[in-house]
Amino acid sequence: MGAYPGSLRYNRVMKILFLSAEVGPFVSVGGLSQVCYFLPRALSKQGNDVAIFTPKFGAMEATARTKSGWKFKNELDGLRVPIGDNLGVDDLICNIKSIQQTPKGVKAYFLENREYYELRANVFGYKDDHVRFMLMCKGCLEWLKNQNEHGKWFPDFIHINDWHAGYFAELARKNECYSEILKKVTIGLTVHNFTYQGNYEYKYCQLKDKDDGKKPLLPLLSENLIKQNSLMRAIKYSDGITTVSPTHALEVLTPEYGEGLEDILVKERDKLSGILNGLDTKEFDPAKDPLVPSHFSKNKFIEARLKNKKKLQLDFGLPADPESFVLAYSGRLANQKGVGLLLESMSHVLKENTDIQLIVLGGGDDSYRKTLTKLAEKYPKQVGLHLLPNFKLPRKIFAGADGLLIPSLFEPGGIVALEALRYGAVPIVRRTGGLKDIVQEFDPTTKQGNGFSFGEKNAWALYGAIIRAHTTFRNKQTWYQLVQNCLSADFSWNEVAKLYSSWYARTIEIRKRALDIKNFGRKS
Repeated sequence: MGAYPGSLRYNRVMKILFLSAEVGPFVSVGGLSQVCYFLPRALSKQGNDVAIFTPKFGAMEATARTKSGWKFKNELDGLRVPIGDNLGVDDLICNIKSIQQTPKGVKAYFLENREYYELRANVFGYKDDHVRFMLMCKGCLEWLKNQNEHGKWFPDFIHINDWHAGYFAELARKNECYSEILKKVTIGLTVHNFTYQGNYEYKYCQLKDKDDGKKPLLPLLSENLIKQNSLMRAIKYSDGITTVSPTHALEVLTPEYGEGLEDILVKERDKLSGILNGLDTKEFDPAKDPLVPSHFSKNKFIEARLKNKKKLQLDFGLPADPESFVLAYSGRLANQKGVGLLLESMSHVLKENTDIQLIVLGGGDDSYRKTLTKLAEKYPKQVGLHLLPNFKLPRKIFAGADGLLIPSLFEPGGIVALEALRYGAVPIVRRTGGLKDIVQEFDPTTKQGNGFSFGEKNAWALYGAIIRAHTTFRNKQTWYQLVQNCLSADFSWNEVAKLYSSWYARTIEIRKRALDIKNFGRKS
């Protein structure tokens, strides 16, 4: 298993198809949609021929950028998607629409079905989600079969994402309707979060209901399809697997992080790599961001960040003192995010350091909300709260806060740390998953590093990291060098796309060698 793919390059333009349940800007529920928006664009800019396949959700009506809505092109009407293994009278009828995002850019294909997508208010959260995303996978396979029959665009590499697309890998390799036409096509899986494995509690189900992956996938509308773990099966049948950070690729081989899949991951570890997600540096740009009061760059930031800090303090009802060390938390109030550690640690930090202020943004667990409210009542000049989700405030926080607290118990990718670095908020993180790969401990002697970190899952370890950051903050010349290190970090999607291109090329070669060995065995 490798932390990063090698430097292998494919010797011609790759035709790459992304299969995902959510793709920005059409629908956006979580980080998956952003990856499947920015990564295909970056790969296309490198000269690859990239397309996306996703459902046409009813929720897309609200995201259209014009009053007339999204402008779709009809690609294929009356696509028959079999409920079972063969076409028959009970097929589901779908259509394929498309949108060309730029004249020479990424083309998005949409599976249209009123019952399962257009008439639903949300993207996820239905008791038949396993049916809806099995339909997505089968619809994609039937579309590819049609593309092949008519000599149209056909991929070299199919990049499937998370459990929703997991059914695709097994169907492509084991179902005789598709296996022959996709024999030479490489399939790669990216797991953005191993916690989500399907529409069933696989981790806690009874042994008799635990899927071992040995029986074939059940028909689309089978009552027991819900019990078949599509993520586990995708791991088994994909040619390559990535997680969203090199460290997390190692973590998931253990029971602590593997979410019950560690045994099959250890078995398939030669296929496993980790690649950090990127950041859209045009969208997240402190020099131009309309959400940031005072703009700045890595070469000129001190005065502007102080102005942003003052406004942030006033907005959160705190004294506008430039000498206060402003710490912030932005995210869900959840145990996984380490909020329990934060609360226990900050109760000591605030008591002992009157020049430290805490700003918290986010909704979530009521018990955490109540504890934070009590903390703010106890320290009204040191704690400012906005305990509801807000999509405009985070960047204002990143552009004005001195430090951003990310004490997560686990964090596969760590996108918030990338955003904090981009805006000069020094991250204070627990060394786990992507956070460990993103944040390097700052050394005041060498002036190298871009943040502070701790390892143990306890409040005193976080306390120690905060005090180290606070001590460094008091030496302004050293602190400004640290902020400049943060602003100079390069986590652009263009750099990430280079790593994915290497992974694609390597995985294509692995697939080719496997087929050569198989064919040689048949000849002999």
